[in-house]
Amino acid sequence: MSDEKNVNSADSADKPAEQVPSPKPAASPQESAAPSQPVSAALSRAEQKAAKAKAKVDAKLEKARAKEAQQRAKMDAKNAAKEQKAQAKETAKPAAAPAAAPETEPAEASEPSSEKPSKAAGTPAAVAEPASGAKPGDTSETEDQPAAAPAQDPASSEAHPAHQAASSSTPFTPAAAHGPKAAHKAEPEQAESGKASADKAETPADDSGQAAQAAVATPAATTPAAASRDNAEEPENAKVSMRRRKLEKIRAAEAAKEEQAHKAQATEASPASESTEGKVNARRKKLETARIAASKDAAAAPARRKTGAVLLSLAAVIAAGAVVAGGSVVAPKAAERTLPAAVTNLPAGDASSICAPTPQLLKGVDGTDPQFAAGAKEVSSNLRGIAVSDLAKRIPGSSFAKLDGSSERSLTERIAEAEALEARGSDDDGQTGRTSKISTINDVDDAQVYSLQPLGGLASEGSALRSYQAKDGDLAGLATATCQAPASNWRFTGLQTSTGSTSVMNLSNPTHTTAQISVRLRGPEGLIDTPTLQSIVLAPGQSRALVLGGYAQNMDSVSAEVTSVGGKITASVQQAALRGLTPSGVDFVAPNASASNTQVIPGVWIDEKSNADALSKEDSSLVPQLHVSATGSSGAGYKVKVLGKDGEVAASFDDNLAVASNATDVQSLKQLAGGYYTIVVESDAPVTAAVRMVRGSNPKDSSDTAWAASSNVLAGTQAMPLPANGTGKFSLAAVDSDSSVEATVVHQDGKLSKGRKLEISAGSSIVFDPKTVADDAQAVIFSTDANTFIGAVTLSSERSIAWAAMPQANAGRDGIVVNIGG
Repeated sequence: MSDEKNVNSADSADKPAEQVPSPKPAASPQESAAPSQPVSAALSRAEQKAAKAKAKVDAKLEKARAKEAQQRAKMDAKNAAKEQKAQAKETAKPAAAPAAAPETEPAEASEPSSEKPSKAAGTPAAVAEPASGAKPGDTSETEDQPAAAPAQDPASSEAHPAHQAASSSTPFTPAAAHGPKAAHKAEPEQAESGKASADKAETPADDSGQAAQAAVATPAATTPAAASRDNAEEPENAKVSMRRRKLEKIRAAEAAKEEQAHKAQATEASPASESTEGKVNARRKKLETARIAASKDAAAAPARRKTGAVLLSLAAVIAAGAVVAGGSVVAPKAAERTLPAAVTNLPAGDASSICAPTPQLLKGVDGTDPQFAAGAKEVSSNLRGIAVSDLAKRIPGSSFAKLDGSSERSLTERIAEAEALEARGSDDDGQTGRTSKISTINDVDDAQVYSLQPLGGLASEGSALRSYQAKDGDLAGLATATCQAPASNWRFTGLQTSTGSTSVMNLSNPTHTTAQISVRLRGPEGLIDTPTLQSIVLAPGQSRALVLGGYAQNMDSVSAEVTSVGGKITASVQQAALRGLTPSGVDFVAPNASASNTQVIPGVWIDEKSNADALSKEDSSLVPQLHVSATGSSGAGYKVKVLGKDGEVAASFDDNLAVASNATDVQSLKQLAGGYYTIVVESDAPVTAAVRMVRGSNPKDSSDTAWAASSNVLAGTQAMPLPANGTGKFSLAAVDSDSSVEATVVHQDGKLSKGRKLEISAGSSIVFDPKTVADDAQAVIFSTDANTFIGAVTLSSERSIAWAAMPQANAGRDGIVVNIGG
C-alpha cells in the first residue's frame, strides 16, 4: 500500500477536521480523531484489504506529524532562548532575528542528537533534509511534514557561534507549541526549564518518538524577536502555502477518481472480481518490498530537501493507490530508446575477380609505360572458371570480360533476375542436389574480369584461374595465378630487380570510381625513395604497368605495399629471370596476407637435394629462399618453423634472426629435404613473408621459379579450378589447432564426387592430390572450419613449377551502416 492514500486521509495541522475512510480504529489518539466510514457492500474483498492497509499507513502518518510538531516546538524554544541571550549581551544593538527552525528529517535518516548541541541547532542540512535515496511510497522515510516553518539560513548559524551555544540551553516551555502569540506569557518560565530542554536535545534519534508525544502536550514560549522573525519570512511562508494548495488540488482530484472507481466497482461487482485478489496481494507485497529497500538505501544516501521528497512521495502514492483501488496492475509504457547502428549486408551482387594478363617479354621501357612482346612461340595461356549450382541444381551465370566491360564471353547462361532471387532448396521434381560447370577459354592475353551471378540473394561458389606455360623463349616456364577480388591494399614480398631479373607490377581498376594509388617499396637497406609512385591516378576500366627496376635497381629482395584511395583495384606482379641467355623462370608473384606477427606460407615445395646442389654449383642464388620484410620503423626479430606431414620438422636457423627497419631479409632453405612443407614465421612486430622455390637440375638448361606467399585461412566454402597446364596438388596446413576439411572433387562433366574428409593435426601440413579421387578432376570444392591454410602447387615436366593462392569465399556487396532504431 503506497503513501499516497495516507496523505489524502490525514492532513496536516492546518486541516484537523478532514476525515478519511478507515476500516478499523486507529492506534493513536491522533488516528482516533479521524472516524472511519462504512465500506460499501459492493466493494470487493481486495478493496477492503486495501482500505485496511491504508488506515495503518494513516496512523503512521499521524505519529510522524506528532513527532514533527514536538521537534518544531523544541527548536522554537531554543531559538527564543538564543535571541534572549543575544539581546542581553548586545543591548545597544538591535536583536538579530534568528533563522526559522529547520525542517527535521525522519528519525531513521537523521543524525543522533547525542552529538554536540551546536550541531543539532546550527546544521540544517543534516536535520532538515531527507536522504536522497528516499523513494516514493516509503512510509518510514517520506512521511508528509508541515511546511510552515521556513528553512534556517546556514550562514546565520556559522556567523554567530554564541547563538549556537545559547540554543543548547534554551528552556522548553509550553508556549512554544502554540506559536508566537503565546510566547510573551511564557517568558518567565524559560529560565527554569532551560536545563531540561538541553537534556532533551541530546537524546538519541531512536527515542524521538517518545519525546515527540511528550512535547505535543507541553506548549513552549518564544520571544518578541521570534514574532518579528515570522513577519520577515512571509515570502517563504507564501511558497509553503502555494505548495500546500497544490497538494490539496492533487488530493481532491484523486478523491474524485477514487469515488468514480468505487461506483464502477459497485455496478460491475461479480464473482470475477474475486480473481483479482491474488493480483492485488502480489502487487501489495512488491510495494512493501520496495518500501523496505528504499528505507535501507535512504540511510546511506546524501540529503535532499524535504519539500521535494514530499512532492515526489505524493505523486507516487497517487499512482500506487489508484492501482490498488482498481484491483489490477497496469504495465508501464516502455521507455523509448535508439538502438545502436549496425552493419547490414545488401542482397549479394555479382562476385567479380580480376585475372592477371598473360606474361609477356619486356620490349622497351618509356618511363612507367613499358611495351611487351611475345616471349615464346610454343606458349599455352588460358583461363579456367568453375560455377557451382545451388541445391536446386541451378548453375549461376558466369562470364569473362575486359576491364571496361567490353568483349564479354559468356561461360554459363545467366538466370533471369526474378528467378535468381528465389531461394530454392530443391528442383522442380523436389529433388535436392548439386552440380557445376567447368569452362576454359584460350588465347586471352589481357586482364579479364570474371563475374559470377548470385542465387537466392547469396553469393555463389566459384572462381577462376589463369595458367601459362611456355616451352621456349626468354619466358620459358610455368606460372599460375588465382583471379583476385578488388581491394584497397595489396602487399608483395620477394620481388627481384637484380641483373637478369624483371619485375613488372600490373594495376587494374575494374570499378566505376577513379582510384588514386600510392606504392611504397622496401629493400635490404630500408625504404626506397619513390616520390613519383605516391600519386598514380587510375581511371575506371583502366590498367597500368610499372617496371619496378626503374625505382629499385639491382636488388635481390624488394617488398611492395600498394594502397588505393577511391576505387578498389587489383595488383599482380609478373616476375621473370635470365642467366645470361638461359631462361631462369617465370611466375606470378602472389599477394601476401596482411602484415602481422605470424605469417603462414602453405605449399612450399623443395626439390631433391642432388638437383639443388647441381643447379646452385655455378650460381649460389639458385636455391630456395625465405624472404621476410618488416613493415614498421622498429624492424622485427623473428624465428622460423617448418611443418611437415608428421609435425614440425627439425631445421637449423640462427637464434637471433632479425630484419631492419622497413627492410627485407633473406634466409636459405637449402637445408630442407625434398618434399612439401608449410613455413611459419613468428615475429615480435608485423612482417610479410614469401618463399622462392626453384626447380631444375642442370645449370646449362633452363630452370623455373615460383613464389609461395603468406596466406589467409579459408573461411567457409570455395571452389578452385585446377590449371589447364601441369598437374596440380593442394597443400593444407593447421598451425595452432586441429583442422577438419571436406574436399569435393569436380569431374570434367561438372558432376561432384563424394566429399572426402581431411583431418589435419595442429602443427602439421598434408598434401591432397585430386587425381586420387578422379582421373578427370578439374576442380576441388573445399569446406573448412576457418582454421586451414591452403596453397596450390603445380608441377609440369622436370623443370617447371608454379604456385597459386586459394581464393577466398565469395561475398556480396560491402556492408553498409544502417541505424535500425530511428
